[in-house]
Amino acid sequence: MNRVLRRIPIHPFLVIAGAAGLLAGMLPAGSFAQAYPARPVRVIVANAPGSLNDTVARLVFSRVGEALGQQFVVDNRPGAGGSIGAEIVAKAPADGYTVLNAVNTMMVVNPFLYSKLAYDPLRDFEPVTVLVKVSEVLVVHPSLGTKTVKDFVAFAKARPKQVTYASGGNGHPTHLMMELFQRKAGIALVHVPYKGTSPGVQALVSGEVASFNIAIGLVREHIANGKLYALAMTGFPSKDALPGVPPLTAFYPDAEYIPWQGVFVPKGTPQEIVTRLNAAIGKALAAQEVTARLKALDLTASSGSPGDLDRAVHADMTLNRDLIKSIGLKLD
Repeated sequence: MNRVLRRIPIHPFLVIAGAAGLLAGMLPAGSFAQAYPARPVRVIVANAPGSLNDTVARLVFSRVGEALGQQFVVDNRPGAGGSIGAEIVAKAPADGYTVLNAVNTMMVVNPFLYSKLAYDPLRDFEPVTVLVKVSEVLVVHPSLGTKTVKDFVAFAKARPKQVTYASGGNGHPTHLMMELFQRKAGIALVHVPYKGTSPGVQALVSGEVASFNIAIGLVREHIANGKLYALAMTGFPSKDALPGVPPLTAFYPDAEYIPWQGVFVPKGTPQEIVTRLNAAIGKALAAQEVTARLKALDLTASSGSPGDLDRAVHADMTLNRDLIKSIGLKLD
């Protein structure tokens, strides 16, 4: 038996690999976390290429890769309201090499829209950081004849369930924000869902629908040329975003619904890796070229601690649970 074993050639790579495996069992987990990342990192974006989430992910993670000395490769996995991408990360190894760049709806809306969700936002993920918050604007078609929030609310109150509003689809932030606004303002509008925000904007400009609460950057040009009237803004727009347009909170302090994007990793990922990612993302968001690009998109960089993102998830889950329950909305 020994003679047979002596005739089997042993490849040097196998010797090295075996030694590395033995070493891995002897060293504390933190030793390997300190070397992170030792290979390219996969960044799951559960939206199509060219989407706002995709744009932000590529902008930020290209610089994170530069800072950490490895590629952070964006992998687009759209579908099912982001559930497909979230499930991939939830089931990935907790080693920091699969990262989720998520829109808030994946974590704080989907659990209440889908009765069978293949992931649990609280059980399956470690929060890393909020990336950006989205500033939006309530716009109306000029034919409505309302140029202020006060006028719009009075117009809608005089015509219950007659004034329409567009959204990017059932359960989309543009839907839920307007549902919240209606409840705070005491009005009843008619929801017209579209397959995305772009068709909704086209419908509003053509006069097919009367109103829309939408990301500022998607309607800025239409506001500038008078095709739409801007009534109020939400979020954290820059001072020169839409001069003269007031914040919605000036009229209804509790009616603000702010979409955000955040970064998550699988539950159980070593804290050293979470900390390293958090610091690198914060540095990327602070870069001058990044802040300038985000400002052009009317997005506000919002880096912070993992705890900040965790608190945002819990607070928004409560808001959306109650809101969706009051609407009676289910998508399956």
